[in-house]
Amino acid sequence: MELRLVLKNAAALSAASVLSKAIAAVVGIAVTRYLGPEIFGEYSSALAFVSTFILFADFGLSNYMVQEGSRDEKVLPLYLGNTLLFKAFTTLAIYALMLVLMYPAGYNQSIRSMVIVLGLASGLNALHATVYNYFQAKQQMYFAAIYQFLSTFLIGGLTILVVVNQGSVVMITLAQLVTATLISFFLYAHLRRHIRLEFDLSRLMEMLKQGLPYGIAVIFLYIYFQIDMFMLSLMLPPIEVGIYSAAYRLIAVLLFIPGILTSVLYPILFQLSVESKEKHRGTIEKIYKVLSAVGIPGSVLIFVLADPLLTWLYNGRFPASIPILMLLSWFFALECLSFSLGDVLTTTDRQWTRAKIQGSAALLNIGINLYAIPRYGIYGASVATLITELYVYIAFYWIVRRHVYKLKILRQLPVIVLASLAMGFTAYLLRDLHPLASASLAGSLYLIILIVLDKDFQRIGGYILRRNRGTG
Repeated sequence: MELRLVLKNAAALSAASVLSKAIAAVVGIAVTRYLGPEIFGEYSSALAFVSTFILFADFGLSNYMVQEGSRDEKVLPLYLGNTLLFKAFTTLAIYALMLVLMYPAGYNQSIRSMVIVLGLASGLNALHATVYNYFQAKQQMYFAAIYQFLSTFLIGGLTILVVVNQGSVVMITLAQLVTATLISFFLYAHLRRHIRLEFDLSRLMEMLKQGLPYGIAVIFLYIYFQIDMFMLSLMLPPIEVGIYSAAYRLIAVLLFIPGILTSVLYPILFQLSVESKEKHRGTIEKIYKVLSAVGIPGSVLIFVLADPLLTWLYNGRFPASIPILMLLSWFFALECLSFSLGDVLTTTDRQWTRAKIQGSAALLNIGINLYAIPRYGIYGASVATLITELYVYIAFYWIVRRHVYKLKILRQLPVIVLASLAMGFTAYLLRDLHPLASASLAGSLYLIILIVLDKDFQRIGGYILRRNRGTG
C-alpha cells in the first residue's frame, strides 16, 4: 500500500472529522442550551430509542465487506449490492417495529413524534454507513469524509435556523431527515458513476454467516456504550435523561479521535496481519501509545475543569451535569486505551473472541444499570459505564497478551501519566480563568514535558517544527 494514499486518506478524514465534530459540537451545545434539561431529555430519549433498534440493521455485513474488499477489490460490487439490499429490508422492518413498541415504552406524544422522524433518518443513515464502508475498503476514505462533512454541515445549518426561529424540538429532528434524504441522492449518483452493483442471494447467506461476529460485536459494543441512555429513558423522567445526556455527549464527541486513526488504518492492519506479524504488532503499539497520550490527559483535563467548562458551554443551565461529567471523564481515557487492543482481535481473525468479551460486557452493563439506576439514578448509570469499560480494557489486554502476542505497552505509560498529572495540577491552579485559557496553558505544559522526556514524541515534535519551518 502506498504511503501517499495512506496520508491522503488520513489527511482528508482528519480534516473532515475535525470540522464535522466542531460543527456538531457547536450545534449540539446550542441545541442543549436552547431546549433546557427537560425538553433536551425528551430529544435524547427519542434518539436513544431509535439508535437501539437501528443497530440491528446490518448484522456485520458492512465490516465483513471491508475485510474481504481490502484483500480483494473484485468482490466489492457483489458485497456492496447484497449488503445494501439486505439493509434496505431490515431497516423497513425495524422501523415498523419502532412504531409499534414506542407506545408500550410509555413515551409522551413529543417523544413519539420524534421517534417517527428520527426512525426514517436513521434508516437512511444506516445505508449511508455501508457506502462509507465501501469507500474504506477501496482506500477512498476522502469520499466518505466529504459526504460526512456535507451531512454535518447541512444538519448544522438547518438546526441553527430552527433554533434562531425558535422552532419546536420536532423541527430539529426534521432537519436530520431532510439532510439524510439529500445525502441519499448524492450517494446514489456517486455509485452509479463508479460501480455496477451485483446481487446474489445464495452468497448472501454465506456473507451473513461470516459477518455475524462483526454484527454481534457491534451490538454488544453499543449495549455497554449507550444502553444506559435507553434504560434511563425508560426508568427516569426526561429531565434526568437530559442532565445525564448533556454530560455524556461532551465525552462522546471526543471519541472521533481514536475513531479517525482506526478507520484509516483498519485495512492496513488487515493486510499486515497476513503479511507480517511483527509489523502488525509494531503498528498496534504505536497506535496504543498515541491514543494513550490523548486519552489520559484528556480525561484529567475534563475532570479538573468540569465545573467552569459546563457553566460556560451551557450558560449555567445544567449545574446538575457537573458531577456526572467528572465521573464520565474517565470513560474517554479507558476508551482510548482499549481501542487498539480490540483492533488486534478483529484484524487477526478473532472476531468471535472480541464478540464474546463485548457480549459479557453488555450483560455486565445491563446488570449494573438494573441495580444502580433505581437506587442511584444517573450517578449509578455513570459508574456502570466506567466499570464496564474497565472490564473491557482488562479483558482485551489479557486475551491479546496471552493468545496473540506480548505488546510492550505498559512501559510507555509512566511519562504520559506524569505529564498528565502536572497538567491537571496546573489546570486546577488556573481554574478561575476562562476554561479555554486554563486548558491551553496546562496543555502546553503537558506537551513540553512529553516532548522533553519521551524520544518518540521528540521525533514527532521535531518533524512538526521542520514542517513549519519549511512552510514558514
